[in-house]
Amino acid sequence: MDFKNIMIDDKEIIEKYTKQNNYFLCDHCFTDIFMWRYNYSTKYCIKDDFLFLKVKSHEDKQEMYLAPLGSGDLKKAVLSIMEYARKKGNSFIMLSIPEQIKERIEKDMPDTFIFEENRDNADYIYLAEDLINLKGKKFHSKRNFINRFKEVYDGRWRFEELTEENAKEVFKYQLKWYEENRQTGDNSLFSEISAIAQALKNFKKLDLKGGLIRLDEKIIAFTIASKSHDNMYTIQIEKAEHSINGAYQLINNEFAKRYFNDIQYVDREEDLGIEGLRKAKLSYKPVFMGINYTAVLKER
Repeated sequence: MDFKNIMIDDKEIIEKYTKQNNYFLCDHCFTDIFMWRYNYSTKYCIKDDFLFLKVKSHEDKQEMYLAPLGSGDLKKAVLSIMEYARKKGNSFIMLSIPEQIKERIEKDMPDTFIFEENRDNADYIYLAEDLINLKGKKFHSKRNFINRFKEVYDGRWRFEELTEENAKEVFKYQLKWYEENRQTGDNSLFSEISAIAQALKNFKKLDLKGGLIRLDEKIIAFTIASKSHDNMYTIQIEKAEHSINGAYQLINNEFAKRYFNDIQYVDREEDLGIEGLRKAKLSYKPVFMGINYTAVLKER
């Protein structure tokens, strides 16, 4: 198997496989794969009409493999990547396995793997109309935060499209945001700087949508998303000033109103097991979760 580095020009060939089925997993979104490719040493291979992806863990640099994506012989594809791992001398660990593929593997390769659900990496999937309209009692607090912000800062704020022209200013804001939040204990924040730089640098080629909020002409929030499937956007990044009440709720709603009118679902990705992030994502009432599994070989 010939694994290659992922380049921006690989978008079309990789999306041929990632868009075949909507498994509601951000790990299958090219923008995420591309943004984080340096952080996870991600490489890809096309063989027998399947897409194979391999990554390395941050902790011990263990090489791991995502579930093969394709429409052919899944058992053959799994056996191929198992044999590749064996020849490399690696323990076989398969990641990001959606429920549908897990069921097929269990049927075709019974008593082969131990599967473990990854709750911390489950994607939060929302109805686009909910994020746009914020209707009903369940979104009462969200509307309150937004209305209070608009009342307090009347005439002083505006939504602005994120473009290649203001991307450098957005990145400067991200660096400022990192400095103000680096003490939270979330080790992924530093790695996120590189990922955001990749997204902004390749904004047009990735076909991204972005937006920002200015208050007194200074950026206080921004978000970036990509259309990962015909009926879904995936939000890669959402940042705002914690000290300004309503900033997060406002960027979320203003962005949704402009870009989510022609789709059904919004994937706001995972919470990584971070308690505050989990609480925030649950508060927007996901319609369901994109569950995925990790598989290891059973001991013989």
